[in-house]
Amino acid sequence: MDYWAIADAERTAYADLCDSMTPAQWDTPSLCDGWKVRDVVAHVNDGNDLKLGRALLTLAKYGFRLNTMLQREAQKQGTQATEQLASAMRASIGSRSLPPGTKPIDLPVEYIVHQQDVRRAIGIPRSYPADTMRAALDRLSGMGNAILPGKKRAHGLHLRATDLDWEHGEGDEVSGPGEALLLAMAGRDVALADLQGQGLETLKSRLAH
Repeated sequence: MDYWAIADAERTAYADLCDSMTPAQWDTPSLCDGWKVRDVVAHVNDGNDLKLGRALLTLAKYGFRLNTMLQREAQKQGTQATEQLASAMRASIGSRSLPPGTKPIDLPVEYIVHQQDVRRAIGIPRSYPADTMRAALDRLSGMGNAILPGKKRAHGLHLRATDLDWEHGEGDEVSGPGEALLLAMAGRDVALADLQGQGLETLKSRLAH
């Protein structure tokens, strides 16, 4: 699978969304607690050209508290003019730079989750290509890092998408749209309302920790 092609398609969709947003939408709280829509866009833009050296220096400044660093840097970068944020997203199309510690296989997760952080917040839904969504679901269900512990959240559950051919794991079932399963594994509890099954309470409890 060409993960860079997926990334460019999602960057294009994200840039189109940015170009369409009103001032009020830019300042709407996103799905990320404490982050406005503008902060999420700034975070994605920053990741498009962040180098390891700068990332380490910035992390040290925040006492190696990764979540604190990500939020405060996003909020700082989010003060840019919306035109500048939208332009930077458009300029990222075609880039082959990766955020430190990531691989091309991570890109479908990165761009879908952070795009939905915005789209769900401002009420502008989007249907994703089935292959793109499957790639993101496959990757996140196997990820075990501190930021996106999808593997831990999915452990012992049978996740089944109802809008595309995808399922993962064994155990009590949790079913629903692929986008909702992806967001739930990414820790966005708003997506739980779109899911059902005997394993839902287990998944819900894992998002609380």
